Amino acid sequence: DEFNRWDAGQRLAINVMLRLIEAYQQSAPLSEDTALTDALRRTLADTRLDQALIAQALSLPSELYVAEQCAVIDVDAIHAVRQFLRRSIAAALRDELLKTYQSLYDESPYVFNAASMARRRLKNLCLDYLMELVAIRARCLHQFQEANNMTDVLAALGALVHYDIPERDKALEAFYGRWQHDPQVVDKWFALQAGARLPDTLTRVQALMRHSAFKLTNPNKVRALIGRFCQGNPARFHAANGAGYLFLADQVLALDRLNPQMAARLLAPMSRWRRHDAQRQQLMQAQLQRIVATQGLSKDVYEIASKSLASN
Repeated sequence: DEFNRWDAGQRLAINVMLRLIEAYQQSAPLSEDTALTDALRRTLADTRLDQALIAQALSLPSELYVAEQCAVIDVDAIHAVRQFLRRSIAAALRDELLKTYQSLYDESPYVFNAASMARRRLKNLCLDYLMELVAIRARCLHQFQEANNMTDVLAALGALVHYDIPERDKALEAFYGRWQHDPQVVDKWFALQAGARLPDTLTRVQALMRHSAFKLTNPNKVRALIGRFCQGNPARFHAANGAGYLFLADQVLALDRLNPQMAARLLAPMSRWRRHDAQRQQLMQAQLQRIVATQGLSKDVYEIASKSLASN
């Protein structure tokens, strides 16, 4: 049963990640799990399986999902472990991933059907893993420049944004230059940058808020940039210095005067402050208290913030 096979793989990956998180917290060296890599290798080579399923099966659980399995969320450990596994898988399966990517790379006219979508999904997953290996980056840039469909272009750009390399900024600039007149595509451009794993992502997000294409009055832009960073990039939002919490509180207070409902929804990541370590709890609690104490606060934001502070 394909679903059970996928589910078993996810449970295996979670078990491995939880074990490695414990090792990381004890400052023990992280070690590759051969059972996981062997299972992924067999899955990748299984020609009986649908290619979309293979892509899904080879995808590691997200940091947000792993956090839900932890009694106390250690965002640093979760991020470090997931990145370690990505690098380990890329190194162990390099030849298989590269062979699969090359076999699926197709420059023929774009076709929209289930089979083609599955091929693109698996190809781009292979590329995403291979980007952990420096040698593949020129190939990623080639796909970005030569792909004849938005799926492949965004996949290549989405892989490039996680690395501090010259190709990154050049690709982002070229993409915006080509698609700046399409608001929905620009939203994707904002979201990709807000989800980057780079340590300076918050600084980049703050700079993008000054971009001519960003408007705090535009809900789609807010979701794409601020929402993506705060709700979909836990490692950078939950930085130990609390800069992400200060940033979110600032934006919630600014948005409260424009769109109270959206401002309230943005508070979701800090409403779970009790799930984190003591230091982050204090930092989030301080920003929630700051919000509650603000004069003229809307009922929407006040309700979420005050309930978050009062929750057990």
